[in-house]
Amino acid sequence: MVSQSQNRARLKACARQLLLADGYAATSIAKITGAAGLTTGAYYSNFDNKAQLTIELLQDLQAENQQHVEAILATADVGARINALQAWVETILASGWPRLELEFALASRGDAGLVEQEGHRNHAATRALEKSLEQLAPSLTQGPVPVRRIAEIILDLGYGLAVRTVIDPTVTSDHLFEIINIVAGLVGTPTAM
Repeated sequence: MVSQSQNRARLKACARQLLLADGYAATSIAKITGAAGLTTGAYYSNFDNKAQLTIELLQDLQAENQQHVEAILATADVGARINALQAWVETILASGWPRLELEFALASRGDAGLVEQEGHRNHAATRALEKSLEQLAPSLTQGPVPVRRIAEIILDLGYGLAVRTVIDPTVTSDHLFEIINIVAGLVGTPTAM
């Protein structure tokens, strides 16, 4: 007999695939349960609604990618680090994650509870990036711009780029990484950059 936790995992796996491929608006609970081979009753015994499942998936994606970025930032060679970051960014832009984030954010604007949860998730991403930057370049903590502000700027650039790719899939991160490479060249390529 299949356990509830197995059904939950199956629903999440199918939902992840569908939400990333088709987006939030086009993915119904019926579509998720159909792909999972389960009933809507099985769905509702695991999740209150589509939003709850989506938030869990977005949290999972955020955690997975945070670990990936931390591994990239641990790379000693600055050039290799920048190249790995660009490859990761391009993978993310093509993954469907930006579209899912944007559609979900727009769909949840009228729900104060969802807006609050999304705000907490956003703040967690900022704190995680801030911590990574402090470990990567401890000298940033002594600079004129707070590390938290630098983390916010990086995320703002990333979100802006993600929205642009949702609007126009031909947009890439090339221009952003051209600037990053120029800045890296101007400040030299210290291992603690």
